[in-house]
Amino acid sequence: MEFIIHFKATVNGEPLTFKKKYSNSFKESFSVERFKFYFGKARLIAETTKRGVPLEGDEYSLIDFKDSTLCTLRFHTRPGKYNQLDFLLGVDSIRNTTGAQTGALDPSKGMFWTWNSGYVMAKLEGTSPLSKQPAHVIEYHIGGFRAPYNTAREIKMKFPDKQETEITGQRNCEVFINVELNSWFDGPNPIHIAEISTCTTPGELAKKISDNYKRMFSITRIVN
Repeated sequence: MEFIIHFKATVNGEPLTFKKKYSNSFKESFSVERFKFYFGKARLIAETTKRGVPLEGDEYSLIDFKDSTLCTLRFHTRPGKYNQLDFLLGVDSIRNTTGAQTGALDPSKGMFWTWNSGYVMAKLEGTSPLSKQPAHVIEYHIGGFRAPYNTAREIKMKFPDKQETEITGQRNCEVFINVELNSWFDGPNPIHIAEISTCTTPGELAKKISDNYKRMFSITRIVN
């Protein structure tokens, strides 16, 4: 039995189309050319015991919305009743301190800085007429694993309507997750493109942006 996760990116609820013009919550125009992040250490939570059951498969996956084949993940899990999906958005400190690796964590994926700085947890690139950078680019490469500026975020998502889903092992379970890109700008730390059009190093700003985008996930439906 497979546990399948589908990711869909949206901007203000509208499906993401690369290079299309959008506006953030501050009426700032922008378009997107790259949008990707690391998904890792996923587990299901049993409602009765609150115990986490790890999903069996790759420990880390790179979700890249430029490649639809990378937006669907397949795992195996134990039969049981669950009401929550947890995962790590980013890469844990151990993987960050063991140098360049293989698979989804291979440096060729474009998500690795140096052995010292580690992995980019999430990346958003595009353009905006409000950007003061050359060619009006916007670049948010969010990384950093050392305190107090760790940008890896634990994501906890209750199933829709707090429903409990029973996985029996007789058929696949599919979960559909919406990823709202506007959360990068609109959150506890408002990010105005006209003022901040790039962030490409670890530090306080990267941490603030990660505190924003950790809110971008929601489970829209479950098919079991």
